[in-house]
Amino acid sequence: MSKGLFAFFISGAITALVAVVILGGDWSGLFSSSDETRTPSSFSPAEVEKIIADWPIAMQASDQALIEYRNIGGSPRGEAVVRKGVQANTFSRQNWEAGRAEYLISYLLMLRNSILKYSDQHRALGYFMEHYEQNKSVSAELKTWQIDQIDVLLKQINDSPDISEYPPGDVELMVEYFERFHEMLVGYGRQPSLAARTQASR
Repeated sequence: MSKGLFAFFISGAITALVAVVILGGDWSGLFSSSDETRTPSSFSPAEVEKIIADWPIAMQASDQALIEYRNIGGSPRGEAVVRKGVQANTFSRQNWEAGRAEYLISYLLMLRNSILKYSDQHRALGYFMEHYEQNKSVSAELKTWQIDQIDVLLKQINDSPDISEYPPGDVELMVEYFERFHEMLVGYGRQPSLAARTQASR
């Protein structure tokens, strides 16, 4: 996960906004099939359930490890190694096959972005950012930082593959879990930021 995207998820104010915008949509009928038989997909409902439960645990473990690593003067270059290693070990303890959880969270994020790409929610977020730039009620520094975080998400949505490039079964299953997956991401983002917890631990 890129630093910009991670920063977006740990911004309480902006994640709350995105939660309102994205969860305001009606996803229940999107890409739904009238056939009750599930279309074959490259991941299973059980895997989505498990990643929703396990990903925040892996992120918390790696965040704590980074706090400890920074307290002993660790280098920025070493942080990526620490995060990757702790996440891999955490997922292994949670009985994931090596590399599967990391791949799945990245794939589901990309698929989530592709579903949003042509949605009313995506357009609403872009419209909000255009008008927020004119907001004079917040400091220029804070506004610039928040706009940067929204811009990261908008860019990732805009750069995501077209929904037609995915297996239909993957799209159908992601739509089914869309709200729960997004709530998991936003829920983690509402926790105290890594920077704040680093300061508190000193």
